[in-house]
Amino acid sequence: MFLYLNGGKKPVTLDMDTEQGRTLFTELVESADLVVESFSPGYMDGLRLGYGDLEKLNSGVILVSLTPFGQTGPWAAYQATDLTINAASGISYVTGYPDREPLKEPGHETDYQTGAAAFLGAMTALAYRDVSGIGQHVDVSAQEAALSTFSPQFLGAMHSGSSPTRGSARLMPCKDGYVSLNVRHDATWEYMWLFFEEPEMIDDERFATAPDRRRNIVALEDLLEPRLARYTMEELFHGLAPLRILVGMVLEIDRLLIDPHLQERGFFVDQTDPELGKMTMPGAPFLMSDTPWQEGHISLDIGSDNREVYCGLLGHDDAELGRWKEQGIV
Repeated sequence: MFLYLNGGKKPVTLDMDTEQGRTLFTELVESADLVVESFSPGYMDGLRLGYGDLEKLNSGVILVSLTPFGQTGPWAAYQATDLTINAASGISYVTGYPDREPLKEPGHETDYQTGAAAFLGAMTALAYRDVSGIGQHVDVSAQEAALSTFSPQFLGAMHSGSSPTRGSARLMPCKDGYVSLNVRHDATWEYMWLFFEEPEMIDDERFATAPDRRRNIVALEDLLEPRLARYTMEELFHGLAPLRILVGMVLEIDRLLIDPHLQERGFFVDQTDPELGKMTMPGAPFLMSDTPWQEGHISLDIGSDNREVYCGLLGHDDAELGRWKEQGIV
């Protein structure tokens, strides 16, 4: 995971609690476009490295700060984890079964959503700086980043006057796994029964309209289970998807790695580390016609680029670097 998140970066060590460490940091800031930090609010100011200080060194620099609840507000000083943010953003409220306790999303989704929000804020600030020459402080709140992905349920509840319900369509078992199935529109409802070769089911009054199908979802799922059990995931996906029916296969990790669609698009890429060897990792979630993905610098050794950065980029000599290492500054 460390290699996946830090490929293409030059890892250095630096103790900014020391005067020399802060001096080296300011030297880096003088030629930087972005400074990204995730300390508690006020920590950078306490080091005399807050946005006001950085702006004096480089008027165009952009400081991006990622915190659980932002730089301001009554919760600003509170710490949090992905679990906390799932709860505080409302995501947990709509995750899980209606008759059970709220759940968090799998993995660390809100952490990635916060990173994506920080990236978007940074790129927007850079675009503005290219026009105006002015940098700025981008204040990213993990709670707000997660809540923005929850906006459909939030807006629906706000304008309907009712709270969103927990849970929706369940995953349905088939011959060799599970599929998701959504027959939202009347046309797809008809196509599904034609696929099952049971056209007489189209006129079942319990499921005549989309609201009827939502209201009688349990009965509908009971009706579909024995039909789906006759088919494999592949048969259902390739049989129903061309009919514009929203169907998805529940793919395991091993299956994803050999999926022909992802292989043709080159999504998974190989990275090489001197210690760990070749590893397969997810690539970029988009394709660019002029700048395709390529393997970047990758290292598990934090500090492996100290010499390149402090001597090559900033112009210090090896003697200084050795002295700073002995003093624990780098």
